[in-house]
Amino acid sequence: MNNVDLHSFLQANNTREAPDWDVIKNTYNPEPVTEVNGQPVYNFNMIFDPTINPIEDNIFISQCPVAAHVPMHIHQYIELIYVYQGNCTVIMEDHEINITGGGTIMIDKSTPHTIKEISKSDIVIEMKLKHDYLSTGFLSRFTNKSIISQFLIDSLIDSRRANNYLYFPFQAQSNIIGIMEQIMCEHFDKDVFTSEMIDAYLFILFTELIRHSNSSNNEQKDDIKQKDTMVLEFLKYIDDHFKDCSLTEMADHYKYHPNYISAVLKKATGKSFKDLLQIQRLNKAALYLTNSDLPIPDIAEEVGYSSLSFFYKKFNEVYFQTPKEYRDQQFRSYINQS
Repeated sequence: MNNVDLHSFLQANNTREAPDWDVIKNTYNPEPVTEVNGQPVYNFNMIFDPTINPIEDNIFISQCPVAAHVPMHIHQYIELIYVYQGNCTVIMEDHEINITGGGTIMIDKSTPHTIKEISKSDIVIEMKLKHDYLSTGFLSRFTNKSIISQFLIDSLIDSRRANNYLYFPFQAQSNIIGIMEQIMCEHFDKDVFTSEMIDAYLFILFTELIRHSNSSNNEQKDDIKQKDTMVLEFLKYIDDHFKDCSLTEMADHYKYHPNYISAVLKKATGKSFKDLLQIQRLNKAALYLTNSDLPIPDIAEEVGYSSLSFFYKKFNEVYFQTPKEYRDQQFRSYINQS
């Protein structure tokens, strides 16, 4: 299935009759688990279609039926709602989120929500995920570690913790639409290695969402403030000049007092300029240890350390092992995965 076939498939599927809530209610006898604003909230671990069995795969993708009434509910899995075409309104406990084509929302487990009835011109895709693709285990797969990516990830996690969901509006410069189409093509036209392909695309998808989370315009909450942009600028400077970066030169570059830059970084990241610089240098050193045969003294010099003993000391403080032990461990992991 290619993108043209996918579009035809989804358009044809958008004409099917929506399952009747009263039929589902009488068939499965769901019991409300709580109430939100006087409305019952149901616990659903199946798709809102009586012809479909409960989720058995790690991911299940379905198309939201047109004009379907869906009550307020929760899941014991993560739900990703993607607007392929048109619009969709997701109702949370105390507000609504209007999502246009290309927009995505990820809703945590046990979070009450529902979707307003959609029209025939809307195509909305629902993904049920058994695994949390923004968990600590998932994020540990990032190999290009940097203080910038860590700041974005931490900001994303904080936002998710506060709201129990993450909303990603459509952004023209992102690749999310293409990635979502590849996932759907694999799911709706299964072949050998489909599961592995989807898992790989999901990693790419959430990496892309993290990449663009800092420039999202959340209609419900101003997550990205002007100071966040300033923080990213400061972190980018450290990232680009980590080998010979100094707070004085950085302050001169941005025409700010060094104490101001230091205070902004400390408040945003919880770390001092010196700590961030050390982390960035050690991240780069870890990449060299993993992906090159450079001698350790050369790596220390390459990332900005004139003292080899100081490099060993700082590396051990962060990674709890020597550079050689780290390199050997990474090599063993590579061999085991091969």
